[in-house]
Amino acid sequence: MRKNYTDFLLLSVFLLLMSCKKDTQHLIKNTGKTNFYEIIFEDKDKNKNIYRQSYHFLQNKNNSITVLKNDGDIVVFSQKNNGISKTNINNSQPIDYDSILQNHDLKRIVAFPIKKGMEWQTDDMTTIKLIMGFDRIYKTDLPFRLNNKIVKTNETIIVNGRKIKNCIEISSNGKTSFIPGPPLDKIKIEVTSRSWYTKDLGIVRYEREEKSDSATTGNIYYSKTLLLE
Repeated sequence: MRKNYTDFLLLSVFLLLMSCKKDTQHLIKNTGKTNFYEIIFEDKDKNKNIYRQSYHFLQNKNNSITVLKNDGDIVVFSQKNNGISKTNINNSQPIDYDSILQNHDLKRIVAFPIKKGMEWQTDDMTTIKLIMGFDRIYKTDLPFRLNNKIVKTNETIIVNGRKIKNCIEISSNGKTSFIPGPPLDKIKIEVTSRSWYTKDLGIVRYEREEKSDSATTGNIYYSKTLLLE
């Protein structure tokens, strides 16, 4: 369940987001370094799980950067003139950069130019689970379109007691539904998230919530915060 969340947010580690200058390169060239995050996950029963994750920069190639997560998964972020995309790679498969660039548009995490009011869509998937007893737990994994919008470009937030200025705030939302079958009717799911980025730190905070109108799925919450030195 945590995988889709973390993949989306790893963008921060690799991004060097544009400020007021018209830079041409927005991927952090940080080969060999590792960033750490605190993760908070709250399930439908309000049980919290708090843990850390690390993301290690491997290489820059073909205007892309490859990152290894501490769970062994690989993510490739690539830049084209309309934004930055995210592609998940199974660690047993070779990285096909040509294929990644061909599928760039629907996998964009950030769209250019970076300015207040900029809007774009990305493909996403629900991670909320359908629970119908101790032995009947099903992943929803429903694909949907996530609508993203830059709402602020100079936000100030507090992270680990430190004031971080000039954050770019992105607000996202999407909806979907499914019919699990009798005796349940259609279940509606709404996903909302907020992200804060800076030019120097990448993503500093990410929050996501998935809400449903059924007690069998409930609501889940996820947050990710950069651990500053």
